[in-house]
Amino acid sequence: MDPTETVPDYERFEREQIAQDRDRQRPDTIEIDEPRGRDVVNSLLDEGVVEPIPEQEVLQHVPSGQCFNSDTALVYFHKGWVAGTEE
Repeated sequence: MDPTETVPDYERFEREQIAQDRDRQRPDTIEIDEPRGRDVVNSLLDEGVVEPIPEQEVLQHVPSGQCFNSDTALVYFHKGWVAGTEE
């Protein structure tokens, strides 16, 4: 027997509504190409959120300590990190 069969319809409906509300609150993902990623990284460098580590040829996301060799990966990580810390 499927465990969801024992859940009343109103509970299933409420769960679906809660999930939809959470989805609406999450930031939209956007496509970030390399030039746009470079612009965002430059802004993060200016703000002190990112620091270069020249000897390793990476950029470090200061608040988390994570290192990246791709601007795009760093930008996506930072957007996720910000979204996760705002809740």
